[in-house]
Amino acid sequence: MLELRNAAVREDDNVVDPELLSEIMETREAIEAAGSEAEIAALREINDEEIKETVRMLEQAFGAEEMEEAQHLTRRLQYLKRVDQTIQEWELGPPIEDRALEAQDTASSPLLVQDTVESPLLNRADIGPSSLNAGITWACLGSAAIVCLAPLQYGYHIAELNTPKKIITGCAPSVGSRLPQCLPMSDTMFSLATSLFAVGGLVGSLGAGWLAERFGRRGGLVYNNIVFVLGPLLMALAVSPAMLAVGRFVSGVGSGAAVVIAPLYLSEIAPVRLRGTLNLLNQLSIVVGILLTLTVGMVANRGSLWRVSVGGGLVLACAHLVLSALAVESPRFLWARGRRAEARTVLRHLRGVDDVDAEVATWGVSGGDAEQVADDMIADPESPNGTVKPVSSTELRADGTTVTVFNIFRLAQYRRQWLLVLLLQFGQQLSGINTVFYYSSTVLERMFSSQLSSVLTMLIGVLNVVATASAALFIDRFGRRPLLFTSMAAMVVAVTLLGVGLGLGLNVLAAVALYLVVASFAPGFGPVPFLLGTELFDVRAASAGGAWALGANWVGTFIVAMAFLPIQSLIGEWVFAIFVGSLLVCGGVFYVYVPETKGRTIDEIAATFK
Repeated sequence: MLELRNAAVREDDNVVDPELLSEIMETREAIEAAGSEAEIAALREINDEEIKETVRMLEQAFGAEEMEEAQHLTRRLQYLKRVDQTIQEWELGPPIEDRALEAQDTASSPLLVQDTVESPLLNRADIGPSSLNAGITWACLGSAAIVCLAPLQYGYHIAELNTPKKIITGCAPSVGSRLPQCLPMSDTMFSLATSLFAVGGLVGSLGAGWLAERFGRRGGLVYNNIVFVLGPLLMALAVSPAMLAVGRFVSGVGSGAAVVIAPLYLSEIAPVRLRGTLNLLNQLSIVVGILLTLTVGMVANRGSLWRVSVGGGLVLACAHLVLSALAVESPRFLWARGRRAEARTVLRHLRGVDDVDAEVATWGVSGGDAEQVADDMIADPESPNGTVKPVSSTELRADGTTVTVFNIFRLAQYRRQWLLVLLLQFGQQLSGINTVFYYSSTVLERMFSSQLSSVLTMLIGVLNVVATASAALFIDRFGRRPLLFTSMAAMVVAVTLLGVGLGLGLNVLAAVALYLVVASFAPGFGPVPFLLGTELFDVRAASAGGAWALGANWVGTFIVAMAFLPIQSLIGEWVFAIFVGSLLVCGGVFYVYVPETKGRTIDEIAATFK
């Protein structure tokens, strides 16, 4: 028997192993030359033994997490199944003496090497380009753009109260309205209304896993728009500070779910080699949302028009709800739910090619017994090339455990990833990035007029968008780790300069440092934690892991928002030393434990933690 490790299609150069091709031809000739039923039976016995041996090797490959070898062996088993099918056809077909002639006339054997043969063992150039080599198509980009309206709403709601704070809390001459012109409240009450957004975000993040698994990635975001409609309505129609605060909480719930599910969806529809680039759309949408709300806030910064500013999210929610009909569901989610024909159709649509077999084969072949493997290693009728359908990780878990937000930290195979994504998100907030946005207008107003400082604050938002977009040029070229550590190192310098500038009253230095902090954060420490939160878990744990990751982000946001001013009143601008220390400690931990995920499949990444 040929050495099976070298008997499969070589996916790196897309050619067939010559030895395997020779064996195919020899088997075909042996079947066609059979002169008796006994010879056919002997061929079947040999083939049955090879099937059993291949299944045994598959079981060993699964146990050792040798994903590439397992995929090769599934192709080998597919070939053997075709041999078995051909033997059966000959046994049930015409008399022995007529078979060779009939085969030559009809060329009907699935083992014949010709253009019409649907076999993964043939040169893939005969079939067409593979989805593994596909780029980002317009179909993929369109679905991603529609889904990114969800994190855009999150960005919009983050900063919606920044600009109109004075006109919300103080009644100045205004445009007429039946609703109260303003909502007088103390700074403490206003801070509470602002902070409730983070509390709602935590609730939404923890519930997002259930939403994504119950209704799907796309479906979960569609239902989430109900919350995104309700929140802005409550704020726009608020007649009391309490009603405004409830609206902020509700918008936070929607935002928390959005920033869990959207990155997950983007990772699952993206080509493997461009997953980082496509996932950057999540962070880019957030910063565009921030810029949008700052722009609307400046235009509507008078009288009762603040209601237009806080109600603007309603327009975004309705637009997302309507456009969602044009987006597709995640093919990986469909596959894991057993909707395999639909998953293949969606994947072909996203990739713009017919051959999706190799990519589907990377969707998790992980463990199981020989009987399960033998049952599942059959030809997928939806595959145009006759490849074996891979078995999803969900189906092959021996214990049948469902991963939820309540048990993921108790499962040994996910505990390390869980701790790592928590630290990534919590560390992001402990970098002090949000305090920079709090300080920007105050610092700039020390040197410039109120109108000019507003424009310069807007330019910080523009810089945030440009710097985030620039990461698309580097994240899939250099990888996640270089981008993350370069960003954190630059932030150490920038945050130090900001603290020195504010502490010594060097306003120009402080103003420049504001821009440096944003420029350092946006291309690396901003998007990379969100991306890694979707890459470190396999499809079973992706929703639960993402929920915890964003939950940690919201907790960090709330803690920093509530603790910053009291600590600053105690130690002054030395508070920025805490942020610098956090960056240094987190950077050291990340350097040791964060793996490089560039160019690797989700299941390959998950296997590194086992």
